[in-house]
Amino acid sequence: MNTAINSGVRVLKPSDLLTFPMLLRVIQIGLSFTYVIYLLRHFFNPASPLAAVTFHVYMAVALVFAFNPLNWRAGPARWLGRLIDLGAIALSASFVWIYHNEIRRLERHLEMIDPVLPLDMFLHIAGLVLIFEAVRRAVGWSLLTVVLAFLAYAYFGDYFPGWIAFPGFTLPTMTELISMKTDGIFGVTATAAINFVFYFVLFGTVFTFTGGGALFIDLAMRMTARLKGGAAKMSLVGSALFGMVSGSAIANTTSTGVLTIPIMRSSGYSKDQAAATEAIASTGGQLMPPIMGVAAFVMADLLGTPYGTIAAAALIPSAAFYFALYVIVDLRARRFGIGNVPAELLEIAPVMPRAHLLASPVAMITCLIIGYSAPYAALVGTVTALVVPFLRKSTRYSLSQLFDAILDTAKQMAWISVPLAAVGIVMVVATQSNLALKFVSLLSDAGTGQLYLSLLMVILGCIIMGMGLPTVAAYIIGSLVFVPALMDLGVDRLAANLFVLYYCVLSMVTPPVALCSYAAAGIANSDANKTGLLAFAYSLVIFLVPFGFINDPHVLWQGTAFQIAVGAAGMLLATFSWAVFLMGWMNGKLSWLERSVFLAISLLLILSPTLTLIWNTGVAAAVALLLWCFTLRPRLVPA
Repeated sequence: MNTAINSGVRVLKPSDLLTFPMLLRVIQIGLSFTYVIYLLRHFFNPASPLAAVTFHVYMAVALVFAFNPLNWRAGPARWLGRLIDLGAIALSASFVWIYHNEIRRLERHLEMIDPVLPLDMFLHIAGLVLIFEAVRRAVGWSLLTVVLAFLAYAYFGDYFPGWIAFPGFTLPTMTELISMKTDGIFGVTATAAINFVFYFVLFGTVFTFTGGGALFIDLAMRMTARLKGGAAKMSLVGSALFGMVSGSAIANTTSTGVLTIPIMRSSGYSKDQAAATEAIASTGGQLMPPIMGVAAFVMADLLGTPYGTIAAAALIPSAAFYFALYVIVDLRARRFGIGNVPAELLEIAPVMPRAHLLASPVAMITCLIIGYSAPYAALVGTVTALVVPFLRKSTRYSLSQLFDAILDTAKQMAWISVPLAAVGIVMVVATQSNLALKFVSLLSDAGTGQLYLSLLMVILGCIIMGMGLPTVAAYIIGSLVFVPALMDLGVDRLAANLFVLYYCVLSMVTPPVALCSYAAAGIANSDANKTGLLAFAYSLVIFLVPFGFINDPHVLWQGTAFQIAVGAAGMLLATFSWAVFLMGWMNGKLSWLERSVFLAISLLLILSPTLTLIWNTGVAAAVALLLWCFTLRPRLVPA
């Protein structure tokens, strides 16, 4: 037991079981299995909303401390860090137990009537300290700074200048608003995590660990590797496929990027170009049905709309987004002669022996189309993903893979759920202080009732928020302050929410907080800020797509089949023209006049309802310009 044997493999000594890493591993396993089993049980035998969400929030906090301990290396500081970690884990777990014992009293508590006990204020203050530290470890200072600013505003609102001033709240009031009912840290953002997000995270991790993720990447390679610019196209297709079942931009980047970025590098792309292409391709996974990203589930809860409706509405815009990126990649490859996959990398594992693994996403999507709830569809997909690999010997998995999938599910949920709980504080303060209504009035006055001027101001606000916040946090704040103003100007509620979501998605690639860009830069060993700026430049097509569904509800899957089809065709043609304008290439280098015409066509198609005279003019101009580029210009303009 205490000697190394066979090729230098170190066998554990009995004393190794007493080390801090081993203790932390035991805690991670215990917390992860308890958390996942509880949430699965909650689906079949639901607990009360407050009981479920208090368990979820503080278990997620404990998991963040367990999976991301302090890394103080100096002697005394090292032991202090370990004591802090163990203390934080123990305190978080004790909060789960305390709320469990107090749940009946809290459920009967009448706001502003029943007294707030000292225990309640202790849970509020100590709980916020735990959540804030967990937020710092999970996503950094950017979100924590915003939350602390709103908390300061809640207490000291009368010290703020001008129109944002308000009397402020007392500690008992804040305790009731934030920590004693299904609002604040236990509000809609936290409940969305346990009612929607968990089941899709579980499906995504199980599908990936049982071989589905590798199959998607191999499918992308087989579909695109031999095309012009095949290396970057493989990144787009692979990320889109992976995004369909993941919804996590970071997981998408790290899972597909480890393969696609080296291949792009070997095919002529610079480090920054390869990393930026993967970052924006993975970011689009948050917009890609059927799973999309966490913000889509929060949107479903905020709107009280079936998730399937939101996924259907996002289908055509997300397809247009990826189509435009595909066109940009193709034109760049043709213009600069880069992106072709080297012959030695074209050996791809056979796909057909693993095709049965696709049964799980097909089952999930089928359930969504039929009309089953999103959590039910995700569970059906998960069970299918667990069973179908055993149909062939070559795809069977071991129990250790399932074990790792459970740990990964718990870890992903913790990293998602802690920021969501913290954003609940922002939501409470913004609504209870009337800050959101004040901002709506300010935006309406500044926009002077003009829709497009107001839309441009919303874009600016979303991008500024996105530079410092994760997508879901930026979307939630944007939905509070921007969506009501857009609805006052006549924009459909679903279209207004999707409009805000699309621009908040840019947070994943917009420096200084560009998590996808940073993850991709780490894989490519490129400069993180340069990668982020380049990915932001590639994402400019996002600026066009949302205007399409503001002007034409047909692209949100509303209307007859003919109207939807025509709307989709118009959006694809508009984004195609936009991509050509950005690249300046179509069967040869374009003059500035030709590029300007493509830009005008794109704007005409996006800003006009389908089948109107202006829209028809844009279609005719696009056809004429393409004929010019492929037939007349090669004869009239020398190469």
